[in-house]
Amino acid sequence: MRKSSTKYFGRHKSSTTFENRFILLLSIGFLLFIFLLGRLYYLQVINYKHYNTLSETNRIKYVPTLPKRGMIFDRTGKLLADSDAMYSVDLSLNEVDDLKSTIRAMKSLIGISEKDIADFYSRKNKLKRHDIVTLKNHLTDEEVAKVLSVRHLYDGVDISAKLLRHYVYDNATSHIIGTVGAVDRKDLRTLDKKKYKNAEFIGKTGIEKYYDKILYGSAGYKIIEVNAKGRQVREVDYNKATSGKDIALTIDIELQKYAYEQLKNYNGAVVVLDPRNGEVLALVSSPTFSANSLLWKNKTYNQNFEISSSPLFNRASNGLYSPASTIKPFIGLSALYHRVINPNRMIYAGPYFKLENSERKYRDWKPKGHGYVDLATSIIQSCDVYFYRLADLLGIDRMSQFLENFQFGEVTGIDLPNESAGILPSRKWKDENIGRKWTKGETIITGIGQGYMLVTPLQLAVATSIIANKGKIVLPKINADFSQNISEKLLEKQEFLTSQIPDENWERIQKSMFDVVNQSNGTAYWTTRDKKNMISGKTGTVQVYALSQDDDDRDDKDIPEHLKDHSLFVGYAPTDEPKIVIATIVENVGSGSKYAAPISANIINYYLDKRISE
Repeated sequence: MRKSSTKYFGRHKSSTTFENRFILLLSIGFLLFIFLLGRLYYLQVINYKHYNTLSETNRIKYVPTLPKRGMIFDRTGKLLADSDAMYSVDLSLNEVDDLKSTIRAMKSLIGISEKDIADFYSRKNKLKRHDIVTLKNHLTDEEVAKVLSVRHLYDGVDISAKLLRHYVYDNATSHIIGTVGAVDRKDLRTLDKKKYKNAEFIGKTGIEKYYDKILYGSAGYKIIEVNAKGRQVREVDYNKATSGKDIALTIDIELQKYAYEQLKNYNGAVVVLDPRNGEVLALVSSPTFSANSLLWKNKTYNQNFEISSSPLFNRASNGLYSPASTIKPFIGLSALYHRVINPNRMIYAGPYFKLENSERKYRDWKPKGHGYVDLATSIIQSCDVYFYRLADLLGIDRMSQFLENFQFGEVTGIDLPNESAGILPSRKWKDENIGRKWTKGETIITGIGQGYMLVTPLQLAVATSIIANKGKIVLPKINADFSQNISEKLLEKQEFLTSQIPDENWERIQKSMFDVVNQSNGTAYWTTRDKKNMISGKTGTVQVYALSQDDDDRDDKDIPEHLKDHSLFVGYAPTDEPKIVIATIVENVGSGSKYAAPISANIINYYLDKRISE
């Protein structure tokens, strides 16, 4: 009985212990359930918006897709500019855990410059948190491999392929086609933010800049799903980028290359036009530069640019020079129009000209003078004294008003950015810009293209085409599809030139220009040997420094290179039916007959003999 009672109490005690433990476990489970329910309520209800946004951000990524830039061709269909692949290392700002340490790691791995890092932060500060920013462009194959090998260690680091501009003929076309470059702060202030969102490269100079909106196209995008490491899982949506439009230029690349070779050892410019329609056949500025070099693409500084005579400067459309004796046919035509001379009357032209009641000598380039000359002879031999007399007879008012009809002092409207207008001086111009009255001495030197008057080689080519066309004005263009709106003012100028100046006067000037090249006493006769293409032209020598009143000898002076005369030539051919007009300047080499004239003749003959015939 005692033994049985002991067993009963043992079983009762064990049952009570089990019940206590079960209750405790149930209580803990219930508390955990309440905690989880509360946490779920906190996440799903109270902080729903925050975590939902965070989840979507981590899962979905917006990736811009940049358009392929339009190609550029010459007039014969030869490719001038296209785009090649370029690899970059990019950082997705919302995925990088520690931006500074990630940049340090990439710098150690592939050698990122301080400038690249500064540019990165500059772009980052202008973009949203979720944007992708390029850390370094132009990765080599070895650098791409290095980044890919460690990419899994750094969230938000990726390699992207982009299209970078490539110029087939590089130096020969760098000024006319221009370049593209990285978007900078100045660009960001003026660009269409919608069209150029995430753009890294835009046109900076030349055709690339003038037609950037056409060449650039329209950007697209991809919406992709990524994993926790930021790697793409699948594509959710996309909007395809629209490639930029191709452009066909009026230039003949073979003529462009030939003109470049003729000029590349000098500082200067050549502009070649078709006078029938204004199409630019070639446009060269020298020295030039390599648009394909990493120097331009990375925007790095190079000492050679500072000491090599401004290779980025386009002398053809922006360089300002005195027209020198190339202005004489225009002054002669003005004198005929105003009837201040008898063109056949012989006038004695000694070594200098003096104004009445003045002791100042305005010297001729020929120390002993030219003797007796008429209008034609004065153009053929480039007699300064004769044109001093014409300038004195005409006066600055009539000269300035007449020269305005040839587009001097105005931009030509060519489809290149930042064209210079030059200076066509007048009483009003001097008063407004210098604040002093005009003098008779300034009128005299304007008659030979010196003094305040400044022109671009492009303006000289356009003005020469007007002589070749007997007053018809054609406006220059480089894009074959470009068409300028002819203003009422321009139509009035053309009406004046074609109706008020008789053919007889045009032909007198044209004949004189023909004899400059083809008559034995012409200033360009001996340096332009091949006469078969009937070239007409006019030489010019731009004085960079002035002689003293007691000195009449320039040739024997030992002067620095930068003070030597500029050599100029303008011309057209064939004389009877002009197909080509040229303006050439060669800086600091000497007279126009020795350098610019033979270079121009070579280019004209090459075009007429080899390009048109093909």
